[in-house]
Amino acid sequence: MKSFNPQNLPPKIPEILVISLRISPISRISICFFIIFYSFTSILKAAPVAFASTSNPKTHLTDSEQILFITASAGETQGNLHFYSVEEGEWKVVFENLPVRLGKKGMVMGEEKREGDGHTPTGVFPIQRIFGKRNKEVRSLEYTKILKNHYWTDLSTSKNYNQFLKQKEKGAVSLWDSSIYELFIVIEHNTNPPIPGLGSMIFLHPWNEEKPTSGCVGVSKEILETIVSKLDGNKHPSFVIQILE
Repeated sequence: MKSFNPQNLPPKIPEILVISLRISPISRISICFFIIFYSFTSILKAAPVAFASTSNPKTHLTDSEQILFITASAGETQGNLHFYSVEEGEWKVVFENLPVRLGKKGMVMGEEKREGDGHTPTGVFPIQRIFGKRNKEVRSLEYTKILKNHYWTDLSTSKNYNQFLKQKEKGAVSLWDSSIYELFIVIEHNTNPPIPGLGSMIFLHPWNEEKPTSGCVGVSKEILETIVSKLDGNKHPSFVIQILE
């Protein structure tokens, strides 16, 4: 395979955005990919809390060969999801412009996210954990089958704030009792370590209602099933969530 030449990129693309140097000569999709990514430099510079879930998000993003872009205009509660994956050395489109529902207050920069504020946080997040109520095989990602005794707490006063629990705790949310937790991917906002009050339980989950979420990203169950089937942990997948200017 011909080696990737960064000089082929549009000018002033930051080095951190030269993702996966295994790309061969740039196709139209690749060019669009980097142009879109250029608009995300504000995330990389201005969202330290959004990155709290990983020790070095820039390195993770550089290694990513699968990207789930979620974009929306400021204040909007509806956005779009785009899924790109490297296949045989080329960035390919898996999905583009799929409608998603966002928090009732729209998106907010990750470091400004607060518990219960109705915002969906922006940022770059590694895709690591998937939860569901059925037996499911996923590729090189952590999958947890949800049981009746599984909970997640969104109480800022809890010592287990924004953590998955295998036993009931006062005030914790049951993952078993709600259909929106039938299957979900964790958006690793404020998870490692969780800081009380800075937002919890941010997921990509099923959502078929014609109204906003409480802060998660909602998508149709069928699309979510397809996304999960195509994710591959060996490709270091990432969420990139961004407000369009």
